[in-house]
Amino acid sequence: MRVVILTNRQGNQVALANKISKNAEVAGIVFSKNIPARGPALAKRAKLVLNRVAARTIGRTFVQTWYQLQAKYDSIYPQLPVGNIVDVDNINDDSTAEAIEKLKPELVVVSGTNIVGKRVIQAAQSLGGIINLHTGISPYVRGGPNCTNWCLAKRWFHLIGNTVMWLDAGIDTGNIIATEQTELDGNETLLGLHWKVMEHAHGVYTRAIFAIGRGKLVPSIPQKDIAAGAYFGSVDWNAIQMRRAMENYQRSYKAFFADPESRRMDSAILKLYPVTDV
Repeated sequence: MRVVILTNRQGNQVALANKISKNAEVAGIVFSKNIPARGPALAKRAKLVLNRVAARTIGRTFVQTWYQLQAKYDSIYPQLPVGNIVDVDNINDDSTAEAIEKLKPELVVVSGTNIVGKRVIQAAQSLGGIINLHTGISPYVRGGPNCTNWCLAKRWFHLIGNTVMWLDAGIDTGNIIATEQTELDGNETLLGLHWKVMEHAHGVYTRAIFAIGRGKLVPSIPQKDIAAGAYFGSVDWNAIQMRRAMENYQRSYKAFFADPESRRMDSAILKLYPVTDV
C-alpha cells in the first residue's frame, strides 16, 4: 500500500516512519514544525507561560523523560526511510495538500501534527482515507500534551494505552479503528513507562495500517457510541497536575498493578477494540 506520512521530526516519529516503511510504500513524508497559524488569546497565553515555568521546576522530571525518550529513538533510528521529504511550518500549509495530490497515496497517515484542516483531510479522503494515532485511549482520554501523564495525574492507570482512528477536523474525535491498553506491570521507571506506551503505539498503528493495506474491512465506531470521555489541553497541564502526576506515580502506580482485582474491575468498564479484531 502506498502511504504519505504527516508528522514532525521528533525521534519517536522518525522511528514510526521507519517501522511503517517495512510493510508499506512510503511515497513521502511531510514534516511539520507545528507552528500555530495564529497565537492563543492573551489569557490562555499567560497560562501557557506559567505552565512552561512549572515544567522547568515541578514538572522537570517529565520533560527530562521525554527528551531521554527522543534521544533513545534518535540512536536507534538515525536515518529517514525515504528521501522524498516536504518541510512545512504548519501541517495546513498549501504544500501539504499539494504533496498529497501529487503523490496520490492510498492512505494518509498522521501522527504528532497540529490539528489537520479541511483541505488536507479532503485531499486525503479523495484518494483513499486519512487516519491518526493518539497516544491515549479515546474517547476516555483525549487531547494532550501527553495522555500518559494525564492518566498518572488522574490515577487512571487502566487508561494508559493507544488509539487508531479515522481522522476528522476535531481533536482526537474521529471514528475508532482500534484501541488497546498498553501492557504494564507497575515496575516501570518513568522512562520505561513512556517507552512501553510509545512502542505499543507504533505497534498498534502499524498493525492497523497493514490491515487496511490488506484490504480488510476495519471498524469505524463513533466515539459518542462508546463514552463521553474527557478532553485535556496543554493549558490545563499546570503545576498542580504535574505534582499530582508525580505523586500518583510514586505512591499508587505500582500498587495498582500489584492488585489484579482492582485492575480487572477498572478495565471491565472499558469498551476496547484490539487491532487483532481488524
